[in-house]
Amino acid sequence: MSLSYELNGALKEDIGSIIGKGAQGLKKVISESWAMYVRVQASENRVEEEKPKLRILLKEHDEGITAEILSESETMRKLTKRSLDKHVSVCQKRKTLGSKEFFVEFPERLLGMIIGKKGSGLNRILKEAIYQDKQIVIHRDDVETARTARLRVENLGVGKDEKGCSKNIIEFVDQRSNRSFLGWPPSEDDEYEQYITLTLTFDRNAKSFTDQQLYIERLSGVINERIQQIISQDEEQMDEINECLGFDSD
Repeated sequence: MSLSYELNGALKEDIGSIIGKGAQGLKKVISESWAMYVRVQASENRVEEEKPKLRILLKEHDEGITAEILSESETMRKLTKRSLDKHVSVCQKRKTLGSKEFFVEFPERLLGMIIGKKGSGLNRILKEAIYQDKQIVIHRDDVETARTARLRVENLGVGKDEKGCSKNIIEFVDQRSNRSFLGWPPSEDDEYEQYITLTLTFDRNAKSFTDQQLYIERLSGVINERIQQIISQDEEQMDEINECLGFDSD
């Protein structure tokens, strides 16, 4: 006997995290299912049946993941479904609250301007990602989670390739799924430019997002706007200095 159903909200690329390294994820589900079964059998609601067997099979497809729970016991199948659903929910939460790294073209010498005194610049970005003109601009259910966000900024630490182009940067970003360029990404043949990394993290105990995409889009927009503001200010200051010293601004 078996029970087959679609894992709610799971994508096929999530199957690895659900199974876990060395199948530890599924082993935990099975262990918790057995623990619940033993408690039922020790209670007044025990089921008169022989000790059942239990297996869990996960199959990925284009739309998501199908779970098949194989056991002679209906009680065990129900308990295992409950345990598996809870495990998938935890995996989904870890996914939405996992760190994200944004890469943006920006002169390293201006890092202090984006960070601000004691991190005030970064805190300003995080606040503006939630509010605009004192109005909430992300999903209201996500405000509490968004308030736990932290930003860390650092030099990319990846130099130009052998031709002086951006191939090394692109390969570095492509190494992990949580990395992405803000704005238009460079091509391999583009002349090397300096990039910085902004790493976004959340409190591990925060609630999962209701609309994470909306929050990320808002945050990305605020970061890009602040970057352009700093660069424009820097260019204006340089123009003023050049004019004062009689240098040709061209």
